[in-house]
Formats: sequence, structure tokens, C-alpha cells
Amino acid sequence: MAITFTDREMQRAWRENSSAYHNHNRVRTNAHRLLLFYAVECGLKAVLMKRKNVSRTDLCPEILKYGHDINDINELLEGLYPGNNSLQMWKLPEQLFIQDIQDNSHVKIKQERQLTPDNINQIWRYGGKFILKKDESENKREKITDKDIEEKLLNIVELIKKELQGL
Repeated sequence: MAITFTDREMQRAWRENSSAYHNHNRVRTNAHRLLLFYAVECGLKAVLMKRKNVSRTDLCPEILKYGHDINDINELLEGLYPGNNSLQMWKLPEQLFIQDIQDNSHVKIKQERQLTPDNINQIWRYGGKFILKKDESENKREKITDKDIEEKLLNIVELIKKELQGL
């Protein structure tokens, strides 16, 4: 059973996670990026609650659909901003890659690790680094880094700020 949160709690989580991400004097780490990811999750849910005029997460069917682990930020963005021309600027890459696993202990195994946006928090939580995005049409790989994903999330943060301004 999912825990119910109020709109004020969701907004506070958005502000505190966002603030914690920005308050540092050093290079950003996965821990900072994880806080940014959770700020975006809470912020988008707070926007959704504001638009639906609900004060609790259990009263918002879309949040019940996603639960408290956001499975697809892109889907939530599309639902909030259908047909918006800037959607591509905000959307996360559909396919992501982290370093392949090389296991030479018994049998030489090379395992490619292809991921989707719903894996971002796991990668950062467990210390992974995004390295490449495969371009299926040309069978090549283009560089997609943690910083690239971080920039996408920061674009979403700016969007959320505008939506929740004054709350």
C-alpha cells in the first residue's frame, strides 16, 4: 500500500531536494544527481496535484498509477505538457548505457547494459556512470553522459519552478 502525502509535503520535498542538490562547493557526484532526480519526481507530482486541484496523493489517479517510484518521467511530462514544442528539450533519452560487464572468471562474458529512464535513480544510487547511447538506425554509439542527463533534469527543474511559483 502506497503512503499518502499532502500537496504541501510534496512541494516541501521538491524544494528541499532541489536545494540540497544546489548547495555544494564541489564537483557534483551521483549523490547530488540522485537528489536532483528526486526533486524532479516530487516537483512534477506537485505540479500534477496543483493542476488537478487535489491536496493528497491518494486523490490523484495519475500519482496512484505511478506510485512513489516514478517509472517514467517522460510519460509524466507528456501527460502534463501534451503537444508542447519544448518537450524534446525536457525529455530524457529513451535508451541509455552504462559500461559493459566483462567477466573472465569462468567463461568470457561481455554483457551490454542497456537501460531506460526509469533506471536512472538506480544507476546513480549504486555508483554507475552513463557512458553511451546507442543509435539503432546507424548502429553506432553517441556520447550521453551523467552531465547530459543532469542538464535535462535541470531544464525540468526550471519548468517546475515556473509552475509552482508563489506556492
